[in-house]
Amino acid sequence: MDGQQLFFLIAALVVVAMVIIWALVGRGGSAGSPGHDAGHDHDHAAIEAPPTITPTMGAALDPTVAPLSTADVDAHIAAQADEASASGKPRIAAAIGEPDDLRKIKGIGPKLNTLLGDLGISRYDQIATWTAADVAEVDRYLGTFKGRITRDAWIEQAGFLAKGDIADFEAKFGKL
Repeated sequence: MDGQQLFFLIAALVVVAMVIIWALVGRGGSAGSPGHDAGHDHDHAAIEAPPTITPTMGAALDPTVAPLSTADVDAHIAAQADEASASGKPRIAAAIGEPDDLRKIKGIGPKLNTLLGDLGISRYDQIATWTAADVAEVDRYLGTFKGRITRDAWIEQAGFLAKGDIADFEAKFGKL
């Protein structure tokens, strides 16, 4: 074994010895644990366990709030539905900007276009972002046209038109 190999072997043994000593002594436990000198503070911050979190529900979080029953929640939902029906308009995001010609969407003719306008629906980008909940909400107001949103793929059509992608619209739905 030459001198260089001997040097690396000794250096490796020193590193291994330091790691073992650190693991046994220096890695720290709490004061009074074996291997820790309680009389010497080495400026180590005390590590405390996080507080235990006990899951709670309802009024347990705030004793001033009464828990809601299923009947209360159902009544609240019914009240919201009644409020929406009383306004005569679906509870969806409002159209922002100048109205689009919704009659370009296959399946929307003059009567349905007028009805949609009365419901506050007037833009492609508005329709393109509808969720299943929005579709169900609007469908309630469509009367004899109920089901047309999904049957005629309004959301997909409106997506193409909102982006101005006439080529892909026409490839999928036919000429405008």
